[in-house]
Amino acid sequence: MNSTARRSLLALLLTAGAWGAAAAAPSDDIVTFLKAYDAAFGAKDLERLAGFYHPDVTIFEGGSTNDGWADYRDHHLGPELQGFEGLEFSHVNVVPHLLGDGRSAYVTAEYRLKAKMGDRAIDAEGLETLVLVKGSDGAWKIRHSHTSSRRRPATTP
Repeated sequence: MNSTARRSLLALLLTAGAWGAAAAAPSDDIVTFLKAYDAAFGAKDLERLAGFYHPDVTIFEGGSTNDGWADYRDHHLGPELQGFEGLEFSHVNVVPHLLGDGRSAYVTAEYRLKAKMGDRAIDAEGLETLVLVKGSDGAWKIRHSHTSSRRRPATTP
């Protein structure tokens, strides 16, 4: 390889490296967004959680649908959080995928939830796909969420 080709290759690698570093920042923002979400969820703080959702969010969970933050808060998440004791919640293996102009993304992740509800111990994990959009303030909002819990092992009589 001649010196001109080496310089061109070096320039390309340096440019690609700089572009890669810049492109990683929005993904890092999404990971940070989900860590903050997990903290609000673990704290059972509906007021903080409201800031993570688009008002017109759709939620597919447990074979049912919630349309809008108020529906999800009042008929699913709120009552569920109220019943949890010793709640632990986290997202792991978070993989953000930026779309188009960087104002929308989808995220694939795994979730883990441990809690007690009455006499029942809950130890659940599953998969989640989130669709995120940036609001006019530049903050990510959950526009759609679809979770699928892992199948529980069969019990033997």
